[in-house]
Amino acid sequence: MKKFIPLLLAIGITAFSSPASIDESTPDEITVTGKLIDTKCYGMNHVNVDNDHMAPGKDGKMTTLPKCATACAAMGIPVGILEGGKADGKVYVLVTPAGALANHQAKEARVTGTTVFAGSIIPTKVEVKDGGKWVDVTPAAMM
Repeated sequence: MKKFIPLLLAIGITAFSSPASIDESTPDEITVTGKLIDTKCYGMNHVNVDNDHMAPGKDGKMTTLPKCATACAAMGIPVGILEGGKADGKVYVLVTPAGALANHQAKEARVTGTTVFAGSIIPTKVEVKDGGKWVDVTPAAMM
């Protein structure tokens, strides 16, 4: 035991004498242009990038679910933005109330915000294309 005391003392002095590594970086601001999507249905099948989705029916055959993306967002399923609007684009999950964006699903969008972890954005501005013009549809703050 006497042999371990100097070792523990050395570790303790080193730990307390070295300043802790503090991450002073701020989240990155990012702007992504693409299409607003339902993250759940897109995750199940990458063809689900529009408002109507394909899903297996009771008979096992694929069937169309009209306005599925709108319904899912209204129920609180997270909305994403599919960069470039193509099925193979990068998806960012929007950390914002999904219901506020329900009526804008499958629209061309431009989202500006901060990244909090890879693949997510806290939006400070959400715009959708309407009649060739960008219209601000930014949801109210969560808190």
